[in-house]
Amino acid sequence: MRILLAAIVGLAAASAAAPAHAQPAAADPVQTGFAALQQGDADAAAGVFRGALAQRPRDPALLYGAGLAAHMQGRDRDALLTLQLALDVEPRLTQASALLGAIAYGEGDLDLAIKTYEKALVHAPANMAMRQQLAAWQGEAAVHRSYEALKDDRFTIMFDGPGQEKLAARATATLGAAFWRIAQTLGSSPAAPITVILYTQQQFHDITGAPEWAGGGFDGQIRIPLRGAAQNPPEFDRVLTHELTHAMLKSIAPRHLPAWLNEGLAMYFEGRDMASAQRRLAAVRIFVPLAALRNGFSGLDAMQAAVAYEESAYATHALLQRIGAPGLAALLHDLGEGQPLEQAVERFGFTFAAFESELAGRVGARSATSRSPSGR
Repeated sequence: MRILLAAIVGLAAASAAAPAHAQPAAADPVQTGFAALQQGDADAAAGVFRGALAQRPRDPALLYGAGLAAHMQGRDRDALLTLQLALDVEPRLTQASALLGAIAYGEGDLDLAIKTYEKALVHAPANMAMRQQLAAWQGEAAVHRSYEALKDDRFTIMFDGPGQEKLAARATATLGAAFWRIAQTLGSSPAAPITVILYTQQQFHDITGAPEWAGGGFDGQIRIPLRGAAQNPPEFDRVLTHELTHAMLKSIAPRHLPAWLNEGLAMYFEGRDMASAQRRLAAVRIFVPLAALRNGFSGLDAMQAAVAYEESAYATHALLQRIGAPGLAALLHDLGEGQPLEQAVERFGFTFAAFESELAGRVGARSATSRSPSGR
């Protein structure tokens, strides 16, 4: 998803992010909170900002910090409200505008994202990154202007006119059936409705910037390129189920869920033959360090992505064999509470390092640290 500079917030910027007018002293909670964010400790930062806001509820730097901490904790609804308060106090706080717009977009509120950036550019007209992102969002809004919507309690299916109405109805039925099946295994389900947008192939790539090999995407909304869906309904159903899994996982474990497990679970629920992945990896003796598959596959070419998905299926299948569905629900809960995966798996009596080493051994790879999808 083309969110401006990955949610606009590199922590290097965040650590300097108390606005210039704040000038924090050494013990100031603004400085303390952003130092915790720079170290990746969103929970500690959230506590610092919460305590300070009890005394200074209209401090824009504290409100921005609290919003950023909430975002890093996966609490984007709370982040939206806090960032809006920060901008009510100080409309010129560009960092807060940048993050608010990015989160609003990820939550499916394209109108709020656009309005936020339009207001921000009044105060920061030279911010070209924000200006370019605004233009992209305005283009997306123009595409959606002619769309119709099919809604039920769980889903909003957006589609372009009568020609796509049958596919929209099929999508509603497919997603409804898959939702409860996935929720039963994951042990939880999102309360908020999920938006699904059907595109032509060109619209999909123009709006998402996804690689050519991508069959769909989830960036807060499920986005599906139709490309022959009417001629191949089972493939359409498969992609819908895959992306629905991502949407449901985000609501359960919004942080610390590595991409390989996210993708592996999506393949599991779509009905992929997970066991065969081990045989294919063993045939070529490839095993990529799982750390290299932690942050997503969008930068890979088609061949690298194929390896990444195969290994994701293999590793996820092995993990499910070890911990079962009840263990998976517990693991996802722990991840959502902020535990890293390496710590969370220890409740099942093994270490992540041992698990990874065993995976590498099964496919005959000499080392679990010797290869990466790019060959580097």
